[in-house]
Amino acid sequence: MIDGGTGSQRRASIWRRVAAHWGLAPALALFLALALPGLAQPGLHYDEALEGGLPAVQILYGGAMTPLNGVALTIGGRTLPLMVQNHIGALQAYLAVPFVALGGATATSLRLMTVAGGLITLVAVYTLAAQLYGRLAAGYAALWLATFASFVFWTRQGVFVTSLALCFAMCALALGVAWWRTRRAWLAACAGLCMGLAVYAKLNALWLLNGVLLWLALWAGATWLRRRPGQTMQPAGRRRRGTSALPLAFLGFGAGVWPLIAYNLLSGGATLRTVEQSAAAGTYLGVDNAQIAQNLRTRLAQVADVLRSGDHLWYLGGVFPSRLAVGAVLLALIVTLLIGLRRRSARLLFVPWLGLMVIAQSCFTISALWPTHFAIATPLPALLLGIALSQLAAALRRRRRGRLRRAGLALLGAFGVALLADQSLSSMRYLRAVLTTGGESFHSAAIYDLNAALAAHREPIIALDWGIAAQLAYFSGGQRSVEELYGYEPSASDAFRAALRARFGAPYLYITHAERQEAFPRRAAFLETVAAAGYWAERVATIPDARGVPIFEVWRVRLPGS
Repeated sequence: MIDGGTGSQRRASIWRRVAAHWGLAPALALFLALALPGLAQPGLHYDEALEGGLPAVQILYGGAMTPLNGVALTIGGRTLPLMVQNHIGALQAYLAVPFVALGGATATSLRLMTVAGGLITLVAVYTLAAQLYGRLAAGYAALWLATFASFVFWTRQGVFVTSLALCFAMCALALGVAWWRTRRAWLAACAGLCMGLAVYAKLNALWLLNGVLLWLALWAGATWLRRRPGQTMQPAGRRRRGTSALPLAFLGFGAGVWPLIAYNLLSGGATLRTVEQSAAAGTYLGVDNAQIAQNLRTRLAQVADVLRSGDHLWYLGGVFPSRLAVGAVLLALIVTLLIGLRRRSARLLFVPWLGLMVIAQSCFTISALWPTHFAIATPLPALLLGIALSQLAAALRRRRRGRLRRAGLALLGAFGVALLADQSLSSMRYLRAVLTTGGESFHSAAIYDLNAALAAHREPIIALDWGIAAQLAYFSGGQRSVEELYGYEPSASDAFRAALRARFGAPYLYITHAERQEAFPRRAAFLETVAAAGYWAERVATIPDARGVPIFEVWRVRLPGS
C-alpha cells in the first residue's frame, strides 16, 4: 500500500509538472501542423541546395567538391568543407547528412532537418522565457511563435535563411540564464558551445551575442556604481563560482566557432576581408554601408513587414499578412518599457534591448538589406508579447476589487486569443497558397518538373542563369555536373557571348529561365548569339509552374538543316 501510494504520488507530481508547462505541447503541435504538410513546397531554392543539400550529398557520397576559396579538410579521402559562404558555415550541411542518408536527396529530407531545429528553437524560447518571466509569459511566447508565419515558413526553408543560427543562439541564451541562476559550470560551457555554433552557422548571430555582451557590461557597470563603499558586487562564494565558469564558457565558444577561425587562417582572412571591403567600398550587391539613416529606414520597414508576415512571403503564392501583429507588438513594447523603467528591472528591459541591438547592427551588411536577415530575431516579438501579457495579468491579480480583476483578466485573455487566432489564420492561408501554387519565381516547384524532364537526357547541361544548377546537382546525389555560365553583370558581356560560341557544335543542353523570370537576363543574349553564329536554337522543353506560367526552358543548339 505504501509503495502504491508512493507511485500514485509520483505520477500525480509528474502530471502537475506537465500541466504547469501548459503552453509548450500545444505550441509544438501547432508548429508541426503548419510546418510539415507539403514540406517539399515551395520548390527547393538555389541557396538551400548550394549551402545545405549539395555539400551534404558530397560529404555523404564522396562526390567531387569545389570548396569555398579552396579551403577544406581531407579526412579518410573525403573533402570536408569549413564554410559554404564567407559568412555562412557548413554546419547545416553536416547536420543534414543523416536526414539525406535516410530520406534521399530531396527537398523534404533537407527541410526535415530545419523543422527539427524549429522544434528545438521553440523549446529553447519557452525555457528562456520561463526562467526570466514565468510560465505564463513562456507559454504565450511559444504559442505565438509557433503560429508566426515568418518563423514557420522560414523554418520550412531553414537553409534559405540559415535558421540553425537562431536555433543555437536561443539554446545558448536559455543555457546561459540557467547557468546564471544555478552557477553550474557545465551549463556555462554548453552555453558557450551553442553560441559558438550559432556564430559559425551564420555571422549575423553576432547581433544577438554583441547585444548580450554589451548588456552584461552595462549591468555590471550600473551595479558597480550603485554599490556602497566597501560592498562587493556579489557574495564571495557566488562570485568565485561565477568567475570560475567563464573560462569554460570561452572554451565552449571556441569549440563551436573554430571552423570559422580555421577558415580565415587558411584563406588569409576571407571573412574579414569581405567585412572590410563592405565597410570601405560597399557590398558587391551595391549597398552603401555609410548611408546609415537610409539603411535604418529600410530596416525599420522590413521589421514591420516581418512582424506582419507580409510582402516578403509573396513567393508562397500570395500575401496574407497578420492584421494585429504590428500594433500588438508595439503595444507590448510600450508596456514592457514602462514597467521595466518604472521598476528599473534589467530583466524586463533585456528583450527590448536585444531588439534594438539587432536593428542597429543590421544596418551594416556584407550582401544586401534583405528581410531574411531578421530570421535571427523572430522570437523577440513573441517574447515581448509574453512579457507584456504576463506583467499585465500579474498587475490585475494584485487588485483587490474582484469583479474588476476578473473582467480585466477575461479581456486580457480574449485579446491574447485574438492575436493567436489572427496569427494562425495568416499562417494557414500561406500554407493553403503554397500547397496550391507550389511557390513562385525562384521558389517554384517547377524545379522538380525540370529535374524529371532532364532524366531522359544524357547530354552535359549548361545553366544560363542563377537558380538552376545547384538544385539539379543535389537531386542527382551530386552525380550530375551542371556548368553555370552567366556572370553577375546586369547585362550579358562579350566574355559571356564568347564562352557560348566556344561551346556550339558540342552536344550540350542549355537551360534558361523563361522571359520575366530571370535573375540575370541571358535568354535574349543566348538566342542572339546562336543566330549570329549561324546556328538555331531548338526548344526541347518548356517547364511551367502550377498556374501554367513558364518558368524554365530547355534548349539544344543545332546547325541549320541538322
